[in-house]
Amino acid sequence: MSTAVNPAFLGELEKYGAFDIRACFNCGNCTAVCPLSTDNVNFPRKMIRYGQIGAHDRLLASKEVWLCYYCGECSTTCPRQAEPGEFMAAARRYAIASADPTPISRVLYTSKLWTAIFTVALSVLLALILLAGGGPMILESPELFQFLSFDIIHDLGLAVIALAVISMVVGVVRMMMHLSRTIPHPSAEEESEEKEPGWLARLVRAATAVATELVAQNRFRDCQDEPTTPWYRGRRFMHWSIMWGFLGLLVATVVDYLLLIVADKAPGQPEPLWHPTRLLGTVAGVFLVYGTAVAIIQRFTKPDKYFSHSLLSDWLLLWLLFLAGVTGFIVEITVYFPEGATWIYIAFLVHVVVGMEVVVLLPFTKFAHAIYRPVALFIHNLAEASR
Repeated sequence: MSTAVNPAFLGELEKYGAFDIRACFNCGNCTAVCPLSTDNVNFPRKMIRYGQIGAHDRLLASKEVWLCYYCGECSTTCPRQAEPGEFMAAARRYAIASADPTPISRVLYTSKLWTAIFTVALSVLLALILLAGGGPMILESPELFQFLSFDIIHDLGLAVIALAVISMVVGVVRMMMHLSRTIPHPSAEEESEEKEPGWLARLVRAATAVATELVAQNRFRDCQDEPTTPWYRGRRFMHWSIMWGFLGLLVATVVDYLLLIVADKAPGQPEPLWHPTRLLGTVAGVFLVYGTAVAIIQRFTKPDKYFSHSLLSDWLLLWLLFLAGVTGFIVEITVYFPEGATWIYIAFLVHVVVGMEVVVLLPFTKFAHAIYRPVALFIHNLAEASR
């Protein structure tokens, strides 16, 4: 793989994070202390070198960009305060923006002003569309789907999901094109040889490794928290809660929607607490609210290097997820109220708008790594299994 050197690249990359790798003299201390650095995975030193010489293509093609979980050990022990951990985080942001076919990711990562403008404008647009097709607030009883039309929510939701899926698919394809440049291609002799295990077994092995990592978040276990940090405030459980909380709510929403179609149930009709979708949504909502609350508190208190640098887009994602969970519980409770109230309808509007905004922003924010990282891990696990 040839290397295109771009002297201006480092200046471009610095827009995505707070680091100073110009101060780095390649002592190798960061690689030595990294708990995830192995014979096959050498970072952050190699990535820093790519940034210093402007090797744009090699940086984007490196699996290390997606394998780093930013434990902060490298930044804590760096003798030059070059912030190598933040450099790796900036490289991931840059990789997400490079995969994005639109300028949205770049704007959200590099401009506080345009991030605020874009977020507010998107919220207002979604709210206006929902309100334009809705009705009045009925105070005699909480008639939420009289206030916001179920059909409008349905149609707008499908449009939002389609936009997110198309953007994500295009981004994944572009990311795979970058990564494919570092995948070793077998020679003709190797291709003609009988391989053990077969291609299907290698495919299953790679998928199993990725699924295990997603379920258990084992790499976070290797990135140790402070010894005094209890497990329920640790990064591993925090990320686990957010991931499974979001996925659980997504599954509950989809299944509930399918049940509306199959059972011809009226929208907004309360379900008993022990109903499977209601129970799943409640448990998932608790995990989502807990995980995002811990993340928000720790970004305020900055207990270690991991939380020392936060972009506005990082705060935005956490607050949107937190609001989606909290307003969801408000809506879930208030459907049992005997009378309606203005604040109930406002909470419902906020819940729907925030939920749609999270989906719209999924391909363009830090949340995109929830898709890109498993894909990158799968590709490289498959390549390793094929050797």
